[in-house]
Amino acid sequence: MSEEKKEKVSVKFKKHEIALMAGLGVVIIVAAVMLFLVVREYSEGDKAYEDMAKYVTIAGETLLQPTPNADAGTSSQAPASQTPEPGANPTTQPASTSKPQTTEAPVVVDRAPIVDFNGLHQQNPDIVGWIYSAGTMINYPVVQGKDNEEYLYRLANRTNNRNGSIFLDYQNDKGFQDSNSVLNGHNMKNGSMFASLMNYGKQEYYNEHPRIWLVTPDNTYSLELFAGFITTSDSDVWQLTFSTEDDFTNWKSEMAKKSCFKSSVTPAAGEKVVTLSTCTNNSDDERFVVLGVLR
Repeated sequence: MSEEKKEKVSVKFKKHEIALMAGLGVVIIVAAVMLFLVVREYSEGDKAYEDMAKYVTIAGETLLQPTPNADAGTSSQAPASQTPEPGANPTTQPASTSKPQTTEAPVVVDRAPIVDFNGLHQQNPDIVGWIYSAGTMINYPVVQGKDNEEYLYRLANRTNNRNGSIFLDYQNDKGFQDSNSVLNGHNMKNGSMFASLMNYGKQEYYNEHPRIWLVTPDNTYSLELFAGFITTSDSDVWQLTFSTEDDFTNWKSEMAKKSCFKSSVTPAAGEKVVTLSTCTNNSDDERFVVLGVLR
């Protein structure tokens, strides 16, 4: 190949390389912009719900309980800096002149929240309740729209946002008086909304969080969890009403049999159920549900 041809090939290669690098740069920039927009939307959603949480008081949600150290005289183990070397005379160790200190360990206290619905209804009259799970990120208003699309990508303050809302099925009674009331929420990658429901796939998590609080303008409910499992959109878990009480009792029994965790809660005749639902993000048709009886 002549030098002239070699030079032309080299020029073409360089142009192709430049075009490829430029294209890659555009892809990186677009991806970075998209990531920024997603993160910003997550942040805006979190901020909006933090503002709405100002209408909620959770007395003693987190207490800082002092844990005395060795200097306080309640521990049999000396601090590392004060421990004598093997064979040394303990009396030769320097005495501590510092004051007793304590370390603070968070202790979650599981109590029902007190909700100012008058204040919340000024922001959105569609708010029908507040759901709270101690020690988790679940601490949100519950809304009900004219259909199940209205709040899918809209916050409880009616701002468009991919976080969406925790919303009650539009066919349900807003006072949770149906046999089975269904609450839906997204499984967000940052752990917000109903993402923590997926943790109920582990027995240990259920043992630590066996109850969720649900507050309405008229009542405060303890949602005692009795089942959690993966299901699909055509499952009978979505049945809201039943022809007879026996049918409802049998349905609750069947739901309990599907559970991936063991619970000591046995739904009694007449006890109403709330089903919490979120996507598994494995397939469009798959959901993880957690069921509890209202008490």
